[in-house]
Amino acid sequence: MYDRILVATDGSDNARRATHQALDLARQSGAELHAVYVIETRTGYDNAIVDPDTVRQNLREEGAEALTAIEAEGKPNISVVTSIREGVPHEELLAYVADQEIDLVVVGAKGRSAFKTILLGSTTEALLRADQVPVLVVNSTSE
Repeated sequence: MYDRILVATDGSDNARRATHQALDLARQSGAELHAVYVIETRTGYDNAIVDPDTVRQNLREEGAEALTAIEAEGKPNISVVTSIREGVPHEELLAYVADQEIDLVVVGAKGRSAFKTILLGSTTEALLRADQVPVLVVNSTSE
């Protein structure tokens, strides 16, 4: 069914629920799980008060922590590949999908980004609109 599943994480509760779904699917199908954390570059922290390098480093550490947790949850039965990328989240995720020949993307309905739409997070909506790969959207009540 699936050989490579991508789960996009931002460390939010919705992302953790999406991770559980992705792990279950990977376990059931024997797929390799790719976990990707994207450091958002379109934020408003680039000012004289907040050092952007400090923010990026904090986000990198947060991402590494989130990805390590996913690797631990996958052990020992699921092969987990992790990646931290920087850029516009949906663009980075779509590039990863193409580069790694991903069969399915699993995402939370909304993440932590300040850029939100009414029903879906902007990243989730952009992935759906791209129509590049099937996308499983996990809502806030899924487990």
